[in-house]
Amino acid sequence: MKRIKPILTAACAIIILFVAVSLLDVVISVLYARFYSSIAFIVTFGVGGIFGAVFAYHYGMEMAVAKDEKDRWSLIILLIAAGLLSFFWLAQMEAGEYAAAFKAYGATLAMGSLLFTYGKID
Repeated sequence: MKRIKPILTAACAIIILFVAVSLLDVVISVLYARFYSSIAFIVTFGVGGIFGAVFAYHYGMEMAVAKDEKDRWSLIILLIAAGLLSFFWLAQMEAGEYAAAFKAYGATLAMGSLLFTYGKID
């Protein structure tokens, strides 16, 4: 149970950030429709992916009891798996307007996990 709690916390953070970025995207497109483009759409989800990686790692390590290398690497693997899942499976399921945005979220989520491969444990 002590190894599952940080992973579930990180997974919830990834999902919450994904929903938050989606809602933020809708709000921005409604308020600034004249200046909103497909590039802004992709960049919004890309930045959201980086924030998703940082928050998921931070909250996951906060919930970890031991805070050792196993917890750290399990969270990094979770971030990479969630990013690849978003990049390939979720973007392919959508295959429309949101496909590029889901790929941007997945790519930055997976690459954002590389920020935590080196360094000391909090």
